[in-house]
Order: sequence, then structure tokens, then C-alpha cells
Amino acid sequence: MESAWADYRLGQMKEWGEGQPPDPAAAARLYRRAAMRGLAEAQQALAFLYATGQGVPLNEAMAAAWFRRAAEQGLAVAQHNLAVMYVEGRGVEKDERQALYWFYRAATSGSNVSRQWLSMARERWRDYLSADL
Repeated sequence: MESAWADYRLGQMKEWGEGQPPDPAAAARLYRRAAMRGLAEAQQALAFLYATGQGVPLNEAMAAAWFRRAAEQGLAVAQHNLAVMYVEGRGVEKDERQALYWFYRAATSGSNVSRQWLSMARERWRDYLSADL
């Protein structure tokens, strides 16, 4: 996994333009290489590029797929982002139950944003919150 981390970090440098102009296309290539090796952080970063169309063509279905891969590994930010995709129906079929599931997973993984979201949504999703997730 060490080389995956190196590719991920180089991808960050390319994306953010550390020491050089930003190059989102190069970042996407590096993130993809690390993501294919199973690095959740790289999967999340690649998903974000697909969700925003930076360095790759905008592709919300691809973004959701990469968010899911990272989310299934327990990465809280990816779990939160996947939940948002389900709420908004971006790249996936709109599905409030799946959104709730992923917000809950993100909150239990340490995402304060997801905790806040669940707190605000408590009344709307009262039936889901009482159901066994």
C-alpha cells in the first residue's frame, strides 16, 4: 500500500498545485492508480474529481461508484458524500433510506457534518430512525 500512498500524495500535489501550477488531469491519473490498489483516500479524491468534472469528464455515476468503494472501507467523508449523492439523486437513484444509512455510517465513523445532518433530519426521517438499520 506504500506506493499507493505515494501516488495519492503526488496526486494531491498535482491537484492543489504545490510547487507547480495545478494539474487536475495528472491528479486524476495518480488518484486512479492509487484507487485501483484499494486506497480509500484516493478513491474519495477520484470520486470528487468525477463529481466536479475537474481533470476528468463530469460523471456523477462514476463519482458515486468511487465514493461507494471508499465508503465501504469505512472512510467517513466518502460515506457522507455518498449519502449526499443519494439525497440529491446524483449518479444514483434518489433513495432516502440509503442516504440515511450512509449518513448514519458516516456519523458513527466520526463525521460531525453527518451527525449534524441527522440531527436536523430527525423529524423528517423519524420512521427510518426507529427502524433497524
